[in-house]
This record gives sequence, C-alpha cells and structure tokens, in this order.
Amino acid sequence: MRFVLPLVASLLASTAMAETFTAQSRVSAVTVYPSEARVTRTAEVTLPAGSHRLVIGGLPYDPEALETLQITHPGLTRVAMHIGAGFPVIAQGETAEKAAAKARVEEVEDQIAALKREAAEARLAADGAEAVLAFLTQLGRGEGAALPAPEQLREVISTIGEETAQARDTILRAEAQQAGFDRQMVELKTALRAAQAALEALSQQSDEEVYLALDVVAATDVTVPLALSYAAQDVRWGPAYAFDLTTGDAPQVTLRREVMVEQGTGEDWVDVALRVSTSMPDQQIEAGPLYPQRRRIEDPAAPVPQDMERRLYAGSLAEPVVEAPIIVEEADRSFETITSEAGVTYSFADLVSVRSDAEVAYLSLPDVTLSAEVSALAVPRRDETAYRIAHVANSSGEELLASSNSRFFVDGELIGSAEFAGLAAEEDTDLGFGPIDGLRISRDVLDQSEGGRGVISRSNQRNAVAEIEVENLTDEVWPLRVLDQVPYSEQEDLEITWSASPTPSEENVDKQRGILAWDLELQPGSTRLITLNTRLDWPEDKVLR
Repeated sequence: MRFVLPLVASLLASTAMAETFTAQSRVSAVTVYPSEARVTRTAEVTLPAGSHRLVIGGLPYDPEALETLQITHPGLTRVAMHIGAGFPVIAQGETAEKAAAKARVEEVEDQIAALKREAAEARLAADGAEAVLAFLTQLGRGEGAALPAPEQLREVISTIGEETAQARDTILRAEAQQAGFDRQMVELKTALRAAQAALEALSQQSDEEVYLALDVVAATDVTVPLALSYAAQDVRWGPAYAFDLTTGDAPQVTLRREVMVEQGTGEDWVDVALRVSTSMPDQQIEAGPLYPQRRRIEDPAAPVPQDMERRLYAGSLAEPVVEAPIIVEEADRSFETITSEAGVTYSFADLVSVRSDAEVAYLSLPDVTLSAEVSALAVPRRDETAYRIAHVANSSGEELLASSNSRFFVDGELIGSAEFAGLAAEEDTDLGFGPIDGLRISRDVLDQSEGGRGVISRSNQRNAVAEIEVENLTDEVWPLRVLDQVPYSEQEDLEITWSASPTPSEENVDKQRGILAWDLELQPGSTRLITLNTRLDWPEDKVLR
C-alpha cells in the first residue's frame, strides 16, 4: 500500500500539471448493417511533446455506443480514459445551415408582425372614417344642433357632402386593403410553417453529449488524427427497385436501383462516407456445442383401458395438424461490390447526408439493363386471364438483392408492385408484368352424367374430365405456357391414372409432382382446347382424402 499511494499522488499531480487541449469531432463515415450501424467520428489536434489531457467533444450520450467505443490516436500513448455525463463539454456553434433556417423563420415572423401592424393602421383609419361619417349623418339631419342661417346652409351642405365622400372612400380603401392583408397573411403563415419544418428537420439531433477525456503522452510535437467508432441502433436500409419492361422486337428490362436509408440514432449524418453492408455483426461467430446424450430403457407403462383413455383425453387434446412441409430458400442479401467471407459491402462515391428522425434518403445506383424473352403464363385453376412474363438472366455481374419494395412498369406505365426474391450473378428468373387482358382462360369440369360428360363417383373410384380453353383476342402472336395439375399419391393402394390431349410439354414442373405444362403458340384470334382426364381407384374400405 505504501507504494500505491505515492504512485496515485504522482499521477494526480502529473494530470493536474498537464495542459488541456480540446478537439470537436464530427461524424465522417458510417457503415450500415442489417441490424445496426458503425459510426466513425474524426477530429484532428496538434499537441506539443509531453503529458496532456485531451477533451473530445461531439460524442452523443448513448450507453450502448459507449460500450462499443473504440478510439485510435496514432502518435500518442494513452495513460487513461475518462467518460462521464453531466460534465462540461465543448461548446459547439450552430452550423451555417441551421443558422440560415433560424434566420428564415425570424424573417417570416417579422413579415407577419409588420403586416399585422399595417392592417391595424388601416383598421384605425377606417374606424375614424366611420366616426366622421356618423357625425356628418347626424349633422345632416340637424340632430342635436340648430340649423344654420339660410345664407350658410349651402356651404354646410357642400362641406357635409365632401367630407362624407372622403370618409366613404377611406372605408372602401381600408376594406380592399384588408382583403389583400388576409391573402398575404395566408401566404406568410404557409411560408412560416415551411420554414419551421425546415428548422425542425435540422433540430432532431440530440444535444446531450458525453464528457470524453484522454490522458495522453506525446513523445514529440505531433498532429494527431483522432477516430472514434461505435455501434448505433435504430437504423434501416434496403434496396428499392423499379423494373421497366420495354416491349417490341428486342424486349429488355431496365432495372432502376436505389438504396433506402433511414436512421434515428439521435445524431445527424452530414456529408459522411456511407457504406451499406450485408454483414451481420450480431450473428453467431462459432460452432454450437454438443452435449452428451444419455438414453435408458425401462418397463413399458401399463395400458390404459380405452373407455378411461377416452374420458381422460376427449375434448382436451386436439388432433395434431400435419402441415405441408415449408421450403425456405434463403435469399442472398448482398450487393456485388466488395465481396469477402463476412459479406458484401457497397460504398457510395459521393458524400451523403441523412438527418436523424427527419427523412428517408434514397441513394441512386447505376441502372442495369437485361435482355428479356417475353411470353404469357396462364394458371386456369386460379385465374381467368394470362399474365405477361419476362424471362431474364442476370448478366450484370452483380448480385441483385432481394427487395420488398419493387415496382413494375411496361413501356413506362406502372403495372403494380411486388416483392423481388433476389438474383445472383448469371442466374435467371421469370418476372411478372401484369395481366394480358386479351388472353382469356377458362377451365370447366365436364358432367359425364349428361351425354357422357361430368364426374362419376363410386365408393372406390372417381373420374373427372376437365376442359381448358385459351382464346387470343389480341393482334399479337403469344407464346403461352398453361399450367394445370393432377393429383399424386405415395400409397400403392391409391392408383391414379390420367391422360391429356394434347400431351403436356412438361411433367412435374420445377420438380413439383403432378404439375403439368403445355407450351402453345397462339395466333391472333385463335382458340386452343386442352382436355385432361383423371381417374382415382382405391379399396372400398378406405376413404379418399
């Protein structure tokens, strides 16, 4: 202990003797991840050789940010770091942008005050004119006063007429001015709301900062670039797409791309180097553990009488529902720009500004143009018309991210919105571009009981005949794919046979059992028929499900 106390006293004395320097940091770079952002603040300070205390301003008060804070200061040796709230921080002046916004609000407020004064003066003049008019009216009636001598009456009448006309003119001018004042006031109040909104957008940043001080030692006189990085929450980014199909002899799809970024971190990002990344800093970083699995055997439980079992379980346990298996395909969520094992990062060349809790930024990316093969797709069981499909291959060399915010156009006309599942480089996919009203589809189950049509049902057999009709009412030749289905079984006792005319072009489409496809070419004004016969046979003591 006798060695520790002198050491502490020495450190306190050296700190007290050290000169204090200040540096104001600003957000200069941000990397936005799916679940958080990494914010980097920078500053620069010049220090002489020796021991110093360096106070760094600008860091917002955020306990989570402080837990992840990392500071680099090349050329300095750090002795200690002090972090706290409630201490004085560096005073930071208003930005020119915020000062201009405040000045605009004050300017409009002054204009409103001046207009109110001018309107009040006009009302006072009108009130005075009305008082004069009332007096002249009484005078003209001879109320409250003796009539003048006959030789003066003509002069009095002339004076009353002139003064009355002047008073009425003053009142009319005041009323016209008031109408103009009202219009100007509406315009000024609108301008004031706009100016206040602009100022409010610049005022969302939190003013609460953290006291951050470093006790450092500089071996020589040095200019030090400081960097503070920390994690920030309440951020979001994602791609926004617009797919525009150009029809004609050489159809193509132009993909207009934007990256949507919004943040509510409490600090504005002004002219920062922005990156968006698909990396997941909060993901699992090591293999999961395995634990020993002990198994044992024991005597089986005594059987429960069926009547007791029914009493115990009837009404208390629902029959388990066996759901169809769900296949989840994980969409690739990366831009092809900087690829690493950790993910893909896209960097923007220009500096970006995003205000906290005030705006959503849409940052443009280069367009992608893809050659397209246009055809029609019909699913008669679900729809009464065919849909325009563009088959494209991603020849851009970039990974196209999945997007829940995608709009689809045909020759510049908006068709609708849908999700885009994403597309890896060199992969191909089908994109839907809305219905084709001139391709009519119908599907009917024919009744065999009437002239050999329809459905015949027995306890162990079911026959069905379906007829699909496709009609082209357009003036174009349409390559059309028709999808339908027949049931399938994995039980030997349930036999399923089917036949179709014409024969399907493909069976088990996309490895889905029972899905059939017919590839047709429909001429303008033509109609095609597809007939599908299905038969199911099963033992008489079984029930078809």
